[in-house]
Amino acid sequence: MDAVDLYNNIYSVLANDEDVLNYLGIGASANDLTKEMHLQKRAKPLNIVDHIPLIAFYAPPGGERERGNELVYNTPFRFDIYTNDDVNLAHQIAKRIVALFEGKLMPFQGMENFESKFVTMYESDSGLQNAYCFTVVMQMSVSLDTDDC
Repeated sequence: MDAVDLYNNIYSVLANDEDVLNYLGIGASANDLTKEMHLQKRAKPLNIVDHIPLIAFYAPPGGERERGNELVYNTPFRFDIYTNDDVNLAHQIAKRIVALFEGKLMPFQGMENFESKFVTMYESDSGLQNAYCFTVVMQMSVSLDTDDC
């Protein structure tokens, strides 16, 4: 298991979901660079104002091995959804993220995973005038390769 693989697999799920891309205003035919500007794998997204709406996702501190099964790694993933003060759009995107991951065994490439779980959602401070941020937290659980232990 590699944390980079987990980031890339989550990105792939979002970048290939037509509903997410439509909510972001870029559509399924968007090129990779456009998708990367609206789906950022980082806690502090670049050029937020230029790319709203966008989803910034990352694993905050707090991941750990499962008690009783050292080969399972559980980590929260935070999805910060930024919009131009469009609360409804942020909530629609949040619902879609939960629908994509909640209770699902994702077809992640190069890693075995377990059911993802919804943890919480809440309004966050965007730090920007006229920008709304809504956050979804999901718990991802993946198998550690014995070589990683």
